[in-house]
Amino acid sequence: MKKPIDNLSRSTTATKTNSGDMQVYFERGIKKFELQDYNGSISDLTKAIEIDPTNKWCYLYIGIAKMSIVDYPGAIANISQAIKLNSTFTAAYYSRGILKMELGQINSGLLDLNKARELSDTDIFEGINISNN
Repeated sequence: MKKPIDNLSRSTTATKTNSGDMQVYFERGIKKFELQDYNGSISDLTKAIEIDPTNKWCYLYIGIAKMSIVDYPGAIANISQAIKLNSTFTAAYYSRGILKMELGQINSGLLDLNKARELSDTDIFEGINISNN
């Protein structure tokens, strides 16, 4: 099994030879995210968006990385953009709902979590009771 740092080195080399390839920046951004280099992740994922502004996963991961660096307004904006690109993006509704709950935006957070639950057919919500009551 390759170590994340080995994968990051390969991704960095790939960006030099494929600078116009969105996937290369996306993959390196995810690897940096896994290494908790959130600013580096945001930078690479932003570059990926410059190449392909329709990638919902880039916006979601930027939003989650921004949560990690305590840029909550930025996180909500990026995750909301992911939802704008795909109105059935369960992971984005879930992430935004959790963030809103953490910020004390209970009603809005519950709306997002309920939407994620409505869209999801996975067990992401097993053991979680989401209710407006």
